[in-house]
Amino acid sequence: MQRLPDFGLLLIYFIILIVAVSAIAVFSTLIGVLIVAAAFAIVLMPAQRYLGLKMRAGISAAIITTLVAVFIVVAFYVTAVVIINDSGFFLNMIKSITAWLNSLLFNIKAEQISGTFAISSDIFLQILEKTEDWSLQLLSMAPQIIMKTFILFLSMYLFLVFGDNIHSDFISIMPRSVMPSIKIFEKSIVDMLYAVFNVHIVVAFIVFIASFPVFYILGYDHILFFAVLSTVLALIPVLGPVVMIAFLALYAISISDWQGLVIIIAIAWPLLCAIPDWWIRPFLMGKRTKISGVIMFIAFFGGIMAMGVVGFIIGPVIVALVIACYRIIIAGHVIPADPVPRDSGS
Repeated sequence: MQRLPDFGLLLIYFIILIVAVSAIAVFSTLIGVLIVAAAFAIVLMPAQRYLGLKMRAGISAAIITTLVAVFIVVAFYVTAVVIINDSGFFLNMIKSITAWLNSLLFNIKAEQISGTFAISSDIFLQILEKTEDWSLQLLSMAPQIIMKTFILFLSMYLFLVFGDNIHSDFISIMPRSVMPSIKIFEKSIVDMLYAVFNVHIVVAFIVFIASFPVFYILGYDHILFFAVLSTVLALIPVLGPVVMIAFLALYAISISDWQGLVIIIAIAWPLLCAIPDWWIRPFLMGKRTKISGVIMFIAFFGGIMAMGVVGFIIGPVIVALVIACYRIIIAGHVIPADPVPRDSGS
């Protein structure tokens, strides 16, 4: 006769389920923040373990969290200051390109370009107005953003302190039969996060360093502005650097700077676009993750389109889980299971 499940055990599981669903419903707006915090903690866990050997876990986690917060704040501040300070120069570049496109598409004489530019510049004025509206909306959301940022770093601190214990507790309740699948999930997520953080930061840093000699040779001045812009766009795989090079090429053509165009194609494109995206990034990612750059592109932009800014991290994590599911299915159907040795009775 089949034994019925214990009623008390079923009741406990039901209560746990209700609590979990209630917690998710109440804190639904913070789910993305918690996932991002966990992603940071996973990537920084090796540093936490190293420092944890020399000091208390809470102190090492506080040091790491503080350093990350300072780095992010300084990076955002410097980027904003540089771009805002050189925004006038950037708008002049856009005006030059627009005037050239007007003369090319509508065959307008040089003296008529300025008048026609007023029509096309309305588009950019509308963009600026939208940007201003967005900025005001962002300011109105400042208290909420500040609170979420505080929760992000506080959660990251807690994940760093208790991450290994949570992982050990979770593994301890898993049946041994599912451990190979759990390991595949873990490896896929860690590798994807490694690609998101480590590889992109390394590539962006290389582009930042290479930008200074490139734009010095190009001779457009505002070298720091171009270096920062190139670094930000380098964080967007495949598309970002191409947009930068295409914009510079159009600007060079619009002002008839043919020497600059040659430099952009022969020097800027290889150093800032081709080599980082086609060689350095695949090499660093393939060395550990074996994840296609195309998959990373889909993960980033698919995540951003679906979930906004946090999708930059959540998208790749979800793609990593899908890849892990594929590998588990293939491993289960293609690779034969190890035979279970029989007890010989000896």
